Amino acid sequence: MHSVMTLSGDPDDLSLLRSRFSPPDNEVPAAVGVSGVIARSDDVAILLVGLARYTAGLQIDLAIRRRLDPDEQDPMHMTYNAGLLVGVELADGRTVVSGYGYGYGDRSTAPAAGEPVLTHRNGGGGGREWSSSLWLTPAPPPGDLVVVVAAPNLGVDESAVTVPAEALRAAAGKTEVLWPREPDRVHDAVPPPTPDVPPGSWFARALSG
Repeated sequence: MHSVMTLSGDPDDLSLLRSRFSPPDNEVPAAVGVSGVIARSDDVAILLVGLARYTAGLQIDLAIRRRLDPDEQDPMHMTYNAGLLVGVELADGRTVVSGYGYGYGDRSTAPAAGEPVLTHRNGGGGGREWSSSLWLTPAPPPGDLVVVVAAPNLGVDESAVTVPAEALRAAAGKTEVLWPREPDRVHDAVPPPTPDVPPGSWFARALSG
């Protein structure tokens, strides 16, 4: 059974929810010295561009590179994450897959504080390249971390890279907290202004209702 938190106007709730879906904004992360090709086919490569260690987790930066220009209907440009499957296996055996379970679609709830979450934060590109940034929280337990990727729609089979425990430990000691994080300010919802539409039109009737 999962424990969830419902989004409310409580600043503590907002701060907790923010921490589950994005890195701390009051910290300078430390680079984890691991990068390279995770998986590839003859025409496509999936790269681990870098890892950034925060006190609360890891930012994982990935990229897709292609040998040939794609056509207009290429599947890589038809999904928000370019069809890239990403998962993580922690040293204690727990696993989490980005885009499934918590953090997928509905962000009005969050898992229990100790439960791992892996979310796509942003991504984009075009032509022969695509970049994607993910957030893993909480900070992984001591030990090796395994990052698993696959892109079935691009013909790239499942493959994995192991991030050594020593690299993670060394980076953890270099993360800098700039200042204690202040509570989030709670803002009342502001309804959008009513658009200017012709009187008696369909939109006027629909909006008045």
